[in-house]
Amino acid sequence: MTDRSRRSFLRRGSAALGTAALGGIAGCMDNVGLGGASGSVKLGAINPLSGPASFFGELATETQSAWAERVNEGGGIQVGDEQRQVDIVEYDDQSQNSEARSAAQRLVTADGVSAILSSWRSTGAIAISSIVNENQVPTFTHGFTPEVNTPDTYVLRLTVSTIMDAYPALTYISESNDIENIGVIAEEGDWGDDTLDLMRWWFRESDHAGDFKNLGRFSFDQQDFSSFITRIKRELNNGNIDALYVQTWASAMERFLIQANRNNLNEALPIFTGLGGADYNNIGNVGAGMANVHALGLYTRLDYRDVPAIEETLSQESLDQFDAYRELGAPEHPTAYNVYADAQATQFALEQAGSTDGQALRDALVGNELTTILGTVSMNDRGQPAIPGALIRFGADGDSATVDEVVWADQIPPLTSIPPEEDI
Repeated sequence: MTDRSRRSFLRRGSAALGTAALGGIAGCMDNVGLGGASGSVKLGAINPLSGPASFFGELATETQSAWAERVNEGGGIQVGDEQRQVDIVEYDDQSQNSEARSAAQRLVTADGVSAILSSWRSTGAIAISSIVNENQVPTFTHGFTPEVNTPDTYVLRLTVSTIMDAYPALTYISESNDIENIGVIAEEGDWGDDTLDLMRWWFRESDHAGDFKNLGRFSFDQQDFSSFITRIKRELNNGNIDALYVQTWASAMERFLIQANRNNLNEALPIFTGLGGADYNNIGNVGAGMANVHALGLYTRLDYRDVPAIEETLSQESLDQFDAYRELGAPEHPTAYNVYADAQATQFALEQAGSTDGQALRDALVGNELTTILGTVSMNDRGQPAIPGALIRFGADGDSATVDEVVWADQIPPLTSIPPEEDI
């Protein structure tokens, strides 16, 4: 096992082998009881340090190490009457659900952690949900599936569900005088299903103006979008749509936007997207293809904080926290900001609960407001937050993407079902 981080505050192990190696000054096993009952507070992390998602695992490792370093150098976390150091046990899930499940089982039994700072991918969150729920261990996921958002769940997140990410675009579209009907193309699978379910409810079962037309589904590995672009242009020319909503993730969205720009689709109609259009790090690759693209920004907003219109969407407290984050030398990447916010929420729960008990930690988070690097959030009983976001319209300066303006900014409600249980 190798230390993949320039810091060494995490003890790493293979989920399959269930072994861990102590790194740096994280603490010694002889002063750490189950759940950090004495000595340090023991926290888990399930990160993909190998396999196709390893890039994100590396970001998580760096960020969690930086957070732990700051906490421990400051004397630790105040838990009740004790100031406790942080000890993080990390496992590599190898970007596989079976490994994630093995890691979760190890963390909540043999390692006895009080909380798990990270679990990746929607399917990974589903794979471990029964384990963390049965053992009452609060666990932050970076997956987007609403399937894990059940009442009393211990699977928590500080990002949107697949249902939530279209909310800003639909709100803006319904309030627009220029857009009545939108075309929708969506990725195959649960994420696209969730988006279409939301569209049906929004336009046909609620009182929102306008309508949508499903223009087809595509695979995440789709390389050629020419048939979709032809269909979109035909519907636009026939007066059937005024805008387009595209639902997919980073690389597929990148390919679509580059091809759309080559076909002048951006000039013809506004293109809307949710999480996959703004919260990834390849906007520079898309370049001028971002022109007239309206994309959701959550943690991405921090990358553009120097743009006055975006800075206005961030509270002064979160801006101050971001300045402090930059002093850590941690990764400046949207995913890293989300990971850091999860660690901040864990610290908040430990301090508020004054305990390392899992149920007490969950109770400290649910229904309470806390300010993180992402802004002020509150979490409902299904582990889903109300979180501030912005719908950002991009432009182009020559071949480069630029931020044009923020066309919508507000708190996104914690939607986990269609029809929504929240009053929106």
